[in-house]
Amino acid sequence: MVYAEAKRIMIAYENKQGSIQSLIAQSKSQHKNSLTCLIMKTMSYKKLLNKIIKKSKMLENEKFLGDKLAQLLVYDVLFGMGVRGKFKSAVKRNYQSLTEACDYYMKKYQVDKRENLLKIFDEKQFYSNNSSIKPKYIYINQLKQKKKEIIGKLSEDSFQKVEYDRKSENFTKSNEEYKNLINSLKENEFIKDNHVKNLIIFKHDSIMNKNYNLFADGHLLQIDKSSCLVPLALNPEKDSHVIDGASAPGNKTILISNILKNTGLIHAFDIDETRVKLMQNNLKQHHVMNVRLKCMDFLQTEIYKYDRVSHIMLDVPCSGSGMTNRMKFGDTDLENVKDDKRLWKLEALQRRMLLHAMSFQNVTRIVYSTCSIHQEENENVIRYALKNCDERFKLINLFADKWNYGRGICTDEKDANDLHLDYCIRTSFDSNFTNGFFIACFELNRNNDLETSPEESQLIEN
Repeated sequence: MVYAEAKRIMIAYENKQGSIQSLIAQSKSQHKNSLTCLIMKTMSYKKLLNKIIKKSKMLENEKFLGDKLAQLLVYDVLFGMGVRGKFKSAVKRNYQSLTEACDYYMKKYQVDKRENLLKIFDEKQFYSNNSSIKPKYIYINQLKQKKKEIIGKLSEDSFQKVEYDRKSENFTKSNEEYKNLINSLKENEFIKDNHVKNLIIFKHDSIMNKNYNLFADGHLLQIDKSSCLVPLALNPEKDSHVIDGASAPGNKTILISNILKNTGLIHAFDIDETRVKLMQNNLKQHHVMNVRLKCMDFLQTEIYKYDRVSHIMLDVPCSGSGMTNRMKFGDTDLENVKDDKRLWKLEALQRRMLLHAMSFQNVTRIVYSTCSIHQEENENVIRYALKNCDERFKLINLFADKWNYGRGICTDEKDANDLHLDYCIRTSFDSNFTNGFFIACFELNRNNDLETSPEESQLIEN
């Protein structure tokens, strides 16, 4: 039943068990298109639906429904395709009071059509008016075709590249100028990212979408800019052996494969069987040939079996508090509440995973990342690892002079002068128009100058 499954996914999303997209992908529903539309619309108009439900007293009459199911049903009966199935009788009993409540708010907000009432309460419309929707970041996957050919195909299909001076301080140091440039793009226009090679940017309401054939053929990959920085910070040399310690759904793995040009070997681990199956399809679609994918816990890996591994990417399980898609539906209160008990458990897991990565004998570089804004999951974990790795590893100054946005947070002189936590980087919507990420890059300590940065030929535009 679509409504019951939609309710389950909405509750799982509120409990931070995944993004809406990943939860729907994992659903066994045979009607995923209808499910996606119903959930997205209901969550977008949640504030209006709650007002109508309260004024109509629907939940007083039908207590068994609960708020999520009531929202879904009210959206469908008043603004959607009409309610079907076993809940139809409950809606029918309240139909008059629901329409009266809807008419009340139409009169209050001085609109003559229900669709115009939706526009007033549309969360996406609200954020669009406040220039607070991320653009579409799309990575050009070159494992099958060269970038020049893919750009040419975009041009043939009437997508136009807008040129700008990426080296200008207006776009390297002024976030507002960069936002204004992106927001000025027309629906068929794109620009190159001002940092990450092979990343192009479309405005959030561009006609570019995943139904476009270059997505289906695996030549394009929609991925946030902040996520791109993680594998690019690792930047393994051609023919390297790499571990991706928490790999599903595999988007960052695809970028590593691009850096390696499908050479070497990527050992990819994930503990979730469903996500591993999705990742298998993702890798195949994007022409990845150098990944050995296993459904297992990275912490259970036997170190001696991976003596050729030189690089480890550790995008650890985290609270997800930096993900802007969780703010899209007005759930700002949810994101602003810290669950200290959950953070404590996550921090303990993250510490174990990072120290385990540091125990691989021939590893020379480790990148640790989260999509969290909380210091408990970020600087606290890095501080702990540096104090417990017997000085085997040091932080390197990530993207040294090329990242003029957020850096790691130093709480005292020791953090700044001894541990160099400001060598880590932070991303956020406010600072650089992305999700909130934290990235730290460790290098085997050979007593070199701490100022060294990773080789950046694959990494950042000059």
